[in-house]
Amino acid sequence: MDDSASDSSLRFERLAAHRMYGQHFNLAVEEIGPGVNVIAGPNGCGKTTLARAIEVLVWPDSHSWERPIVDGVFQLDGSQWRVNVESGRVQFQSSSGANGPPPVPPHEHRDRYHLYLHDLLSATEGAEKDLVDVILQEAQGGYDIQSAAGTLGFGGYKKGKNLTKTQNFLDAREQVEEAREKQQDLENEERSLNELKQRRDEARGAAVRRDALVQAITLRKAEKSAQEAEEKLEDFPEDMDAVQGDEAGRLSELRQKREEAVENKEEAERKIEEAESRIDENILPEEGLPEGTFETLRNAVQEWEKARNTVQQAERERSRAKEAERQEWSRLQSEDKDRVADLSLPQLDEVQSFAESRLEVKGKERALEAMKRLFGEADPDVEPDTLRRGIERLEEWLREPSSAEEERSTGALRYVGIALSGGATLLGVVLAVGGSLLGWGVVALGVVLAVLFYVLRPSDGSETRRPDLQERFERMELEGPETWSVEAVQKRLDVIVKDWTNAHLEQAKAEEWTRQKPKRDKIDGQKEELAAEKEELVERLGVDPETQGHGLLWFVKRLGAWQDAYTKVEAKDAEIEVADGHADEWRSKVREIVEAYDTEEVDDLSDGKAVLEQIRGARQDLEQAKTKRENATENRDQAEERIKELDDKIEAIFDQLGIPVGDYQAVEERCNQAEDYREVKKKAESAQQEAELEEKRLRDEDGFEEWMLSAGIDKLKREKEEANALAEKEAELSDRISRINQKIDDAKEEHDLEDGLAERESARAELEERRQNDLQSMVGQALADVVHRRTRNQDLPAVFERADELFRRITTDRYHLDLAREDGAFRVVTDDGRRLGLSQLSGGTKVQLLLSVRIAFVERQEQGTKLPLVLDETLANSDDVKAQSVIEAVRTICSEGRQVFYLTAQSDEVAKWQGLLQGTDTDLALHELSGEEATAGREFHQLGGDGALSSGRPSRPDLPDPEEVSHTDLKEVLDVPRWSPRSPVGKLPLWYLTTDTALLCRAAEKSYRTWGQLSSLAERDALSLIGLSEEENQRMEALSRAVAAWREAWLVGRGEPVGRPALEETSAVSGNFIDEVTSLAERVDGQAERIIEELRRGAVKRFRSGKIEELRAYFQEEGYLSEREPLDSTACWRRAIAEVSEAITERFISEDDVESVLDRILDRAGV
Repeated sequence: MDDSASDSSLRFERLAAHRMYGQHFNLAVEEIGPGVNVIAGPNGCGKTTLARAIEVLVWPDSHSWERPIVDGVFQLDGSQWRVNVESGRVQFQSSSGANGPPPVPPHEHRDRYHLYLHDLLSATEGAEKDLVDVILQEAQGGYDIQSAAGTLGFGGYKKGKNLTKTQNFLDAREQVEEAREKQQDLENEERSLNELKQRRDEARGAAVRRDALVQAITLRKAEKSAQEAEEKLEDFPEDMDAVQGDEAGRLSELRQKREEAVENKEEAERKIEEAESRIDENILPEEGLPEGTFETLRNAVQEWEKARNTVQQAERERSRAKEAERQEWSRLQSEDKDRVADLSLPQLDEVQSFAESRLEVKGKERALEAMKRLFGEADPDVEPDTLRRGIERLEEWLREPSSAEEERSTGALRYVGIALSGGATLLGVVLAVGGSLLGWGVVALGVVLAVLFYVLRPSDGSETRRPDLQERFERMELEGPETWSVEAVQKRLDVIVKDWTNAHLEQAKAEEWTRQKPKRDKIDGQKEELAAEKEELVERLGVDPETQGHGLLWFVKRLGAWQDAYTKVEAKDAEIEVADGHADEWRSKVREIVEAYDTEEVDDLSDGKAVLEQIRGARQDLEQAKTKRENATENRDQAEERIKELDDKIEAIFDQLGIPVGDYQAVEERCNQAEDYREVKKKAESAQQEAELEEKRLRDEDGFEEWMLSAGIDKLKREKEEANALAEKEAELSDRISRINQKIDDAKEEHDLEDGLAERESARAELEERRQNDLQSMVGQALADVVHRRTRNQDLPAVFERADELFRRITTDRYHLDLAREDGAFRVVTDDGRRLGLSQLSGGTKVQLLLSVRIAFVERQEQGTKLPLVLDETLANSDDVKAQSVIEAVRTICSEGRQVFYLTAQSDEVAKWQGLLQGTDTDLALHELSGEEATAGREFHQLGGDGALSSGRPSRPDLPDPEEVSHTDLKEVLDVPRWSPRSPVGKLPLWYLTTDTALLCRAAEKSYRTWGQLSSLAERDALSLIGLSEEENQRMEALSRAVAAWREAWLVGRGEPVGRPALEETSAVSGNFIDEVTSLAERVDGQAERIIEELRRGAVKRFRSGKIEELRAYFQEEGYLSEREPLDSTACWRRAIAEVSEAITERFISEDDVESVLDRILDRAGV
């Protein structure tokens, strides 16, 4: 748009009409665009009133309407003007400070700015000469001097002219007759209206009945499909509903599991036989050894071994004593040992003997005291046999099957046991060297333990007796291991072994002390004997026994040594004899125990040990065999239960299918049919449901009758054809009725009869006055000729030059205008040089030509100021070519800065403007009037007055202290409404733009609540009214621009919201569904796309898919659905930030400020 042209154009920004024609209105149009403004609304909503309000504001002193009250805001020459017209008072206010009204063209040309539909169409549909006349008339501002003269009756006097007036009178009379005849015909047609309406109602009823019959035919077809599907279903075997399709696979799996169970049972029975065979072959009876028998046997073998060890030890000691006796005897050089043994010593030797005897007794006494200190208090806490049995249990437990780690732990235990046994053996050696028999016992014990630990190893059996051994150990009065793991058992066994060694040592000490304790009495006797012998020696010899001997001292000593050696040999012989007796006793005990079992002969200790190990192994083997038999029996029982369970499941599947057990082929066949059966059944159920749905739809039809449910399809088709034939007459009948009603309405408005009568009287009067008027006519014609000659060509060159320029621009240089002034002929020259007559132009090009001539004339008269152009339903009933031509012409007009208002009551015209201007640089603003504005306040017209009923100052709101209320709470106090991006930014409440509660309260107090009101205040430099600083105003202005940019981005791809009026305009939504579909539209905020989606999902029951598609096409045609995809939130944000990037750079606002404003909007708007 050219800037200079824009500055010289008067462009309205706001327009309001409060009173016109003596009636009150509430008409207001905000945010009027500088280009094309389409004002749409039903007839009577106030569109024409707004157009006349424009005339009042431009020419306030030259209107004919009673005391209008209108106001408006417009831009002119870079200044904003406010004008208020109230009951004859006119007030202009300019931002530039100018006083008085702005310069505008003369008011005589105001009708040139209001173009009606019939002005264009009638001019383009006549003959070429008529069009030429119209063009000339338009070029002269719509004035035809000659026609005006003719209208006034001017003209030269002609003889016989009175005959014309006479003829006029005759014609008027004839017109009266014709009007009466026409009125009579119209009355006859009016009387036929009832019959036509009745026939139309019958046709409508037939249409309703036809729809019901169509639905009934659909029902018959659905029932037939359901019946065919049911027949296919009956071809399958019975009980197919029980077939899931996987029974054959399940049976195969169950049979395989049953075979595995049978194999498990047979394996268990085989193991039972093997176990019983081992039990039968065992040398022990099945019940095993009696309680304690094995321990008794093992104890007997051990005691036997101890006796044998004692014999062997005594034999070794006797051998050493015998060798000492032989050596001493050889020194005595005597052969009669008996005489030497009984030989009496000399008296001196007797004293020596006495002294040595006394020393010996003292030595024995000291030895006995030492033994008492060592063995006198010995008493084991636990019997060694109990500890020994515990060791055996734990050893057996460890020998049972175990992991490699446990075997290594057992090996470590063996080495520890061997080391302990070695320690015990060394202790025994020390004691034995000291002369104690206990030492030899301890040595024997250490050797036995070493052997036991050496042979200790884990069992290599595949099955374990550990639970049984654990239970048996726990029955003993011994502390068990912390846990029954290898490590814990080994640890506990180590402790028990130590306890057993200590207990056995304590028992040996106690036994030794028991044997040695009687020697105390013997020593006491010896001491008494020595005392008596001392007294005898004293009395017989008279000397002290302490006196040392002389002479045969060496002989006495050697004799004494021999006698001692000899005595020791005799003692060892006795000890050997006793030990051999004990060994024989224990051997007999062992034989007695094992004679009941099939074992080897027991002759010596090795045989006894072998038998012990044989019985030990037999006992273990017996326990293992019994355990295996028990486990195998349990496995067999489980297998039998499993077989029974599987047989029951198999039988249940056959019972479920109704097939004899074992007929696996039949099951396979049923499974193969399962999928086909389900598919057929699904189709049958679907067909049945469809039939039920169609029946319900039929019952919902307004023309439904019960007989339709059972009638055959042929009858239904015949009935449908008959109903259709009658229904097709509805349009014709409605058209006839409409034409008759139109004629009646026209007749009521035209008043032809009254006019005819008036004309007849007028013609009569004219004849009477004709003579007086002839002179006036001649004078008037002479004057008209003079005016015509002087004005005809006054402005034609400039007008046609400008018209040609506009015509070229409108048609993009495809045509230009050529005027032959001498003969008054017009030609249009095409871009290829062809010259066309006006009759050869299309209707659209003719319209463009007329618009070019009219605009050229008004520009000639405007003298620089371009006023808005008002087009009143110019596109109504015109074809697409003419509509496009008009819109192209308007685009050209707008491109030069002229504002255009287009008034229409047709929604399709709005769509044409939107469709043809979309994507162009021509600004298009749509303003909708509901009709309520035009009637608002009319109930007060009887009050009179000059306009407002009060001063207009609003009452002061009850506002809180700004410092005591938060921004959030102030929203409720001010009752801040939701703002949708479909609303103008001017209606955005100030609460969204600022969090300054004090400012919001001051503005509310002055009734400034929206940004549009505040911006108007800023334009008048009146911000001080609410105490708003320029900086804060700039900040809010930047935020409003961000919101506007975001709003424009959000609207991309989003059609107009759908409400009940839009739904009532389309035949896709019948009266049966209008309420439900309207409710659905309200739930989805009028979003057309979501309405279609919800309808397809069945949100409105029985709403047909065909109607859904018809509704979608209607939405697309009327602009409720957009072809463009909506922008995502990020794109909208970017546009908002880009719009205010300069303000952000200058730190008036920040991105956080913009985000906060949008968040407040979105939180409440629910976008």
